[in-house]
Amino acid sequence: MRTRITAVVFVAVVALLATACGGGGAATHFALRTKNSQPAGITTGPDGHLWFTEFTSGRIARVNTAGRIDEYPLPTDRAGPFDITTGLDGNLWFTEFSANKIGRITPAGDIKEFPLPNPRGGPYGIVAGPDGNVWFALQKADAIGRMTPDGEVKAFPIPFKGPTRPSPWGVAAGKDGNIWFTEEGLDKVGRITPSGQMTEFPVAPKSGPADITLGPDGNIWFTEHYAGKIGRITPDGVVTEFPVGDKKSSPKGIIAAADGNLWFTDLGTNRIGRITTAGEVKGFAVGGGYRQLQGIAAGPDGNVWFTETHANTVSRHTLDRSSAEAR
Repeated sequence: MRTRITAVVFVAVVALLATACGGGGAATHFALRTKNSQPAGITTGPDGHLWFTEFTSGRIARVNTAGRIDEYPLPTDRAGPFDITTGLDGNLWFTEFSANKIGRITPAGDIKEFPLPNPRGGPYGIVAGPDGNVWFALQKADAIGRMTPDGEVKAFPIPFKGPTRPSPWGVAAGKDGNIWFTEEGLDKVGRITPSGQMTEFPVAPKSGPADITLGPDGNIWFTEHYAGKIGRITPDGVVTEFPVGDKKSSPKGIIAAADGNLWFTDLGTNRIGRITTAGEVKGFAVGGGYRQLQGIAAGPDGNVWFTETHANTVSRHTLDRSSAEAR
């Protein structure tokens, strides 16, 4: 199905302006007009804006650096869009967890959806691969999927035994030309070549590896949302873990930012965190109440942007002083 959706356009209400972040910059929150939209994944698009998913309202949205938000309803009702990435073709690609589809939206708002052959795939994390395809985690099918720009799909099952399933979550493109992924259910990080050869590396038990990204040091970094840690894995599989806070910490999204550090969201503490490639961690409060921080992206303005699912906002954290402190 190919549909051109007219965007619902508005300038976001600034819910909290320049919230102090413990001496490390400021957070500005842009509220979504649609109630309980549950923004989730976020990425920088090829047009120089931030694009994010609205899981409950079934929309893809775009926000510019001034806070203006454009929303694009999906053709499929209750699609449950979760993660989003910029493809090498200059479009945005996203997962529809509930509808079991992969979606594509152009910067102009032209949407096309691609149904997945497995009726119980559950696409979750997604990333653009170095081979020109998009790769995604099939959480319900326990597989890693690959889709060509014209919608051809191939799934690579993750081997496992016993009642506990891999439940893959995040995917990232490594500097080594491979795709890396997390297995939340089996506490592993996996690597898959463009041809489908898979290797798995165990991490700490009950760690719950979630989101994953390529770091500025050439290693792969990931969040452990059960253990309250950030993990680092080298291309040859050596794992190092770094605690990020107290027992309430539950890191989720992670991204490499313009200041040469990695930044992550902490669902359990209403903080975003910064970790250097040497493992030094600092947290920054972003506001009161239960906000449920989720996705995070390096913005075109040099700052980091993140979604707050429960607060129903997309937010910006200014890196002015943070960058200086890290160097």
